Amino acid sequence: MSTFTLPSRWHKDHWNKVGQVAFTSRGGSGSIDPNDSVHGALLAKGLELHMEPLHDAHGNVNGSFKTADVVISGVGLTAHDIEQFHHARLILRPFVGYDDIDVDAATANGILFANIPDAFSEEVANHALALILGMNQQLLISDHFVRSGAWADQRSRPKRAVPVHRLSVQTVGLIGFGVIARLTAERLRPFGFKVLAYDPYVTQEVADGYGVTMASFDDVLSHSDFVSVHTFLAASTRHLINAERLAQMKQGAYLINTARGPIVDEAALIEAIKSGHLAGAGLDVTEVEPLAKDSPLHALPNVILTPHMSSESVEAGLAVRRRTHEIASSVATGGLPDRHVCQNRPLFDQIKEALGH
Repeated sequence: MSTFTLPSRWHKDHWNKVGQVAFTSRGGSGSIDPNDSVHGALLAKGLELHMEPLHDAHGNVNGSFKTADVVISGVGLTAHDIEQFHHARLILRPFVGYDDIDVDAATANGILFANIPDAFSEEVANHALALILGMNQQLLISDHFVRSGAWADQRSRPKRAVPVHRLSVQTVGLIGFGVIARLTAERLRPFGFKVLAYDPYVTQEVADGYGVTMASFDDVLSHSDFVSVHTFLAASTRHLINAERLAQMKQGAYLINTARGPIVDEAALIEAIKSGHLAGAGLDVTEVEPLAKDSPLHALPNVILTPHMSSESVEAGLAVRRRTHEIASSVATGGLPDRHVCQNRPLFDQIKEALGH
């Protein structure tokens, strides 16, 4: 028999008569704009909106966040911040990454936490594929060879640290096999790649539907020509790809990262490329962003760097905004969000059962 007690914030008599949504962003400023697609959609639901910096001049949480039913935050939230959200039933991160939000504190306070994991998966998978293909063809090296005038002078092809191989004889290893990794696998299949994946939460039965072979972490690293990172960032995955793991990769392999920068030990990656153990890397994310002007990565000719933009497309931007107002309004108007966007699902299940939904 369940011993769960529904937190008081979920009792209707504690709710605001008019649902309140409070926004804060990295810029820390701004105002509610009825012409904004998110603001306009929430206003059309009859909700009360507030936008202000998270903290006042003394470092205390500003008043709108203390009374809001839903907090939409683009900034980090500590346990101390969350404890001051006296009425919130949902904290929403309006994009994917949330390692700077104390989800355990939200759970302890009976607050659901959700992000937007389903708006730009296609774009990130496409970017991962582009980096894999670009690294294999060594496009940067060839582009520089032409632009530098070496092709005209030498009438030859550029010298390569590793040869270019046909795609159909190569293996891609996926670290993590969630939505984006599965879409990446679907895109790799027509090129003839063999695809391995490591994910302790996914069965071979699931992977069979994508033509993917599940393998141990060690085997994925040691058998793959390209290792593509698709896991989430948490304390347990910070520097998951470290010097030891990089050493396990095949001589001449490539590392691709479109997930989060701190999953990879950047200093160890730079050393692995400089030493010649790895042929190169394709990175949309780095440990510190933006990447410092003096980063050694800039000097490596076999590294493709993009500015954390793998999710970018007009369609993805529209989808993120649509999902933001859908998820926020579902709670602010008295309901629950979709379960799959909640990152503290055990709490979601308990609340749903207690509410009889």
